[in-house]
Amino acid sequence: MRFFTSEFMDELDRACARRRETGTTAALLLVGIGRLDFVCWNLGFDGGEAVLDGVSKYLDHVLPPGPRSEIWPGKFAALVPVADVAEAMHYAHRIVATGSVPHAIEGSALFAPPYVGVAMVEPNYRSGAELMRDALFAMEDAKTHILGNTRLYNPAQKNRVGAAFRMETALREGFETGDQFSLAFQPLVAIDGDAVRLTGFEALARWTHPVLGMVPPDRFIPVAEEAGLIIGLGNFVLWEACRQQVEWSKLSDRPVAMNVNLSPIQLQAPGIEDSIAEAIAVTGIDPHLLKLEITESVLAGDIPDLGKKLDRLRGTGVSIGIDDFGSGYSSLGQLDRFGLDFMKIDKNLIQRLGPEARQTELVRLTIGLAKHLGMSVVAEGIEDAEQLRILTELGADVGQGFYFSKPLQPTLAAAWLRDDYWMPPEPVIAAGTTARSNSSALT
Repeated sequence: MRFFTSEFMDELDRACARRRETGTTAALLLVGIGRLDFVCWNLGFDGGEAVLDGVSKYLDHVLPPGPRSEIWPGKFAALVPVADVAEAMHYAHRIVATGSVPHAIEGSALFAPPYVGVAMVEPNYRSGAELMRDALFAMEDAKTHILGNTRLYNPAQKNRVGAAFRMETALREGFETGDQFSLAFQPLVAIDGDAVRLTGFEALARWTHPVLGMVPPDRFIPVAEEAGLIIGLGNFVLWEACRQQVEWSKLSDRPVAMNVNLSPIQLQAPGIEDSIAEAIAVTGIDPHLLKLEITESVLAGDIPDLGKKLDRLRGTGVSIGIDDFGSGYSSLGQLDRFGLDFMKIDKNLIQRLGPEARQTELVRLTIGLAKHLGMSVVAEGIEDAEQLRILTELGADVGQGFYFSKPLQPTLAAAWLRDDYWMPPEPVIAAGTTARSNSSALT
């Protein structure tokens, strides 16, 4: 039975009253649909409606009869009679299992995985609005962890969601002031010869808040993605990195590349090819010195015509590579299919290098695969001399990590280039020690 939102809220009020008066147990399940914006971007609103129709049908199949409502686009609510928490979570898990099957739309198999927040109807709820509020906290917590997740409400979720809200507000204010974001640049060094020499930089986003101070990228990047700010942030990184590379090109006759990350959301957005071309034309950067990094998860996703989009990007003159390879998403067939220019091996593989032949052999096979497919190889997260020695012997082309340098402010990065460093005078980290290596994506 379907209700408009106001009628559904009346049902929640009555369920709370029944719980207080007769002890009748029930649960409110809120179901969000992941990647709905992506479906609409690529297939229009008709595609989005097709997904929502499919969701409505599988909820009818999975859940027992009872009040339901699409409380806003892509968010469904169901009041379910249950005996206890275990039964409520059973329904939540069934929704996730059923909804994780791809939707067949216009000849494409599109994933729109659900995430479910659950709030039990307890005697302390005075109204359906209070119950709905807590179910929303649980749903947002489920979404924050991973798509296709379930969460039962607990009071700590209020703090987490509140912190995310405050972070989003601060991010928006930072964009409005225009002076809180900057770039750091981590050197990329060639390690395939007798000397270790500078070959490029990776541009990394930094946020300095007037009260919070330096906010770690792994805290603000996910919030920017969720809040719809990642495209603006990504464009800032792209344009500023291109401008900086052109400025630095005056310091040395030796060409130095600039690596810039494209988030999956940027890559999915319409007109990304035109945005890249415009940045190249306006800043004057040599496109052959601009290298775009895409995450391994992109290759395993379902972006329609991804190959054609990558070809159009490559048509601007840039190079395109896969970042964090080895984190467990892509297949060998996908690597061959998209004809990428370079591969960055995930730092977790690099940091396990050592005396055990198994780990070294895994990296050896990965480097061999990349070379066979015509890709150059960048090893991320190098932290000691032994890792560098092994990677050099295995045939990696470029290294990156704290052993060479942490991400640098522009003036220090310019000093590397101006002084033609082939190796820092003293490694940031001594051989045999470890430290947290550079972050990836826009970090």
